[in-house]
Amino acid sequence: MIKKVIHRVMNMNRKVISPIIRVWENGHFNTQGAKAPVFIIGAPRTGSTILYQALTNAYEFAYIDNLACSWHRNLRFGMMKSWKAFGNRPHNNFKAEHGDTKRFGGHAPSECGEFWYRWLPKDRHFVDYDDISDEMVRDIRREVLGASSYLRRPLLFKNLNAGQRLRLIHRCFPNAKIIVVRRDPRFVVRSIVRARHKVGIPPNQWWSIMPPNFAELMSLPEGQMCAAQIYYIEKQIDEDLRLFNPKNVKHIHYQEFNNRIINDIANWVGVEERADGSVPLFSYDDVESLNINELNNLNDLVKNYELKKELFV
Repeated sequence: MIKKVIHRVMNMNRKVISPIIRVWENGHFNTQGAKAPVFIIGAPRTGSTILYQALTNAYEFAYIDNLACSWHRNLRFGMMKSWKAFGNRPHNNFKAEHGDTKRFGGHAPSECGEFWYRWLPKDRHFVDYDDISDEMVRDIRREVLGASSYLRRPLLFKNLNAGQRLRLIHRCFPNAKIIVVRRDPRFVVRSIVRARHKVGIPPNQWWSIMPPNFAELMSLPEGQMCAAQIYYIEKQIDEDLRLFNPKNVKHIHYQEFNNRIINDIANWVGVEERADGSVPLFSYDDVESLNINELNNLNDLVKNYELKKELFV
């Protein structure tokens, strides 16, 4: 109870002083040395969190940790606070609760959805051209490039909502690099259903990333809804990836996670190895771990959608 009260008071204080800090940030704003940001996108439960943690621990990406996220109204200031507290040390955290790392320390990588909700709605994730204003683009660019300029590194984002916001991201950062994570859809459905049950999501209620037509899918039986969720999330991603230079897009499968692929991504972006950083042990999907009834059920759930056959293990 005491911790909650302290947290609320601190948040209120940050909100009050945020405009003052913004004046300071504007007075010190420049983009010298700023790098184009990098975004990890995909459907939920595809391994994006562990990929994010591995990249930020082993290589010198800039990223929003939990300390910086607590100052999400003043991102550059928050990143400065984090640097003063932790410097270039690795975070050494490979734990999360459905992407949330608040329990695992101030330096643990954060999705920091609060940063994006300064401009974007919470009741939907898809952002179309009509939703984008010049002021929004200007403000997001200033925040992200200002933080990158301070650290002289590209800022790596892992917030899967970004996969439904690629039109906005392209407007803000046409040279952004996009990492698309995919996984065998049967195991993704299985993992989403388990996550829904774990957090107590009832049938016909949505959970996690919302594709444009999510409201139409909520009447489906739970397993079918999850399969449709994956399909329509990835369909929207594929459509909007056409906005970007193909050289700035990298597709990665969950089964490919290893030290080599982490190194390849770092070289592709152009970041150095972090001193004393490390990569976690990765786990992989195995069809033989499923009993025949579960496998048949999962096959039935995904067969009605044109999911790419090369994704299946």
